[in-house]
Amino acid sequence: MKLLARTSWSYILVSAVVFIVIGIAFYYILHGIFKRQLDETLLEEKLLVEQTINYSDSVPDFRLVFGHMIDVTILNTPQKKREYVHDTLMYDEDLGSFASFRHLFAENTSYRNKGYTINIYKPLSESESLITEIIIYLIFIFLLLLLLLVIVNYFIARGVWIPFYRTLHHLGKYDINQEAPLVLVKTGVHEFNLLNQALGNMAKKIRADYLTLKEFNENAAHELQTPLAIVKSKLELLVQDENLDESRLRHITAASEATTRMSKLIQGLLLISRIENNQFLHTETIDLKHLIEKAIGHFQEMIEHRKIRILTDYRYPVTLTMNPTLAEICINNLLSNAIRHNIPEGKIEIMVTLESLSVSNTGQILHAEPARMFERFRKSEINPDSVGLGLSIVRKICDLYRMRVEYSHSDGIHTLTIWFR
Repeated sequence: MKLLARTSWSYILVSAVVFIVIGIAFYYILHGIFKRQLDETLLEEKLLVEQTINYSDSVPDFRLVFGHMIDVTILNTPQKKREYVHDTLMYDEDLGSFASFRHLFAENTSYRNKGYTINIYKPLSESESLITEIIIYLIFIFLLLLLLLVIVNYFIARGVWIPFYRTLHHLGKYDINQEAPLVLVKTGVHEFNLLNQALGNMAKKIRADYLTLKEFNENAAHELQTPLAIVKSKLELLVQDENLDESRLRHITAASEATTRMSKLIQGLLLISRIENNQFLHTETIDLKHLIEKAIGHFQEMIEHRKIRILTDYRYPVTLTMNPTLAEICINNLLSNAIRHNIPEGKIEIMVTLESLSVSNTGQILHAEPARMFERFRKSEINPDSVGLGLSIVRKICDLYRMRVEYSHSDGIHTLTIWFR
């Protein structure tokens, strides 16, 4: 949910809760005011009735006078003064049903020493109808006012947040590989200016750290490759010495193989670092079938040596927009993995569809979790000499181009699948 929508909904929710609470309180206050006014009217009518009883010889029909039910009873014996007002429910002949009334009961003794009782009933329907109309009008006014305030708040907030979205736009276009600095326009909002200043300083530091790390990786790889090449050449010269005994020859061969693995390890780590730093910006349209056939030709001697059968199924012509170097590395690593982890006289099946590329090979039963095969330095139990970076590099390349790679195995068949979509 966007920020403006979230603040608008929060504003509406809080306003609704406040209105409901205030509305309920207003209803009871309004109801109390009407009841007090009604009670005052009942008391005034009671006084008029009492004056009539005290100073008149006869008691008229007060219903005709006041327009509602008033019952007056004259008693021969004096009565104690007593009165109360309450709500009651009684049958209304005019409505033909039970209705709510405000009832005043008064009992006292007149000047002529005769007791009397007064019962005044006034319907509450008129007051309740009036209260209901007032509440309906208030709800309508509130909804109209709330709508107006939300619209005004939305446009004001959108105008205030324009510099923020402009900053997000510049951040989205910023590329750490480019020399152009992050340029953020000064705004009229102090907080946004502080944010832009902090982002600008952070971008400069990130760029400087990136260049330092990039230079270190390149220099370290280059400087390490040189002494390794010298060591390897010296070891090859020692191997050619005819005076070496079998034990020393075995140690020298092991050292030579270790330097070869170290050289491959450095190259793999450097490649992963360059992929993570997005240094392969150049892209081309790659014919996947041509790339696979080229890789098969590259490994042809190894395939023939291990007597592995290659089965290809190009169901559809597929082209990918990738960096050509990374595309070649990805296919070579998939095919190399299928060859090195295969069994003698095994087979490799390559299938290309519009949605995926899958490479399946025969091999030993896998005891590890398939998802962990993409971890760095994860080596197969049957091939401990591997540096354990091949599938990790494939995963990095797929992540770079938003492709998904999966590893599965069943009954001695291992399958690596790259999903293009």
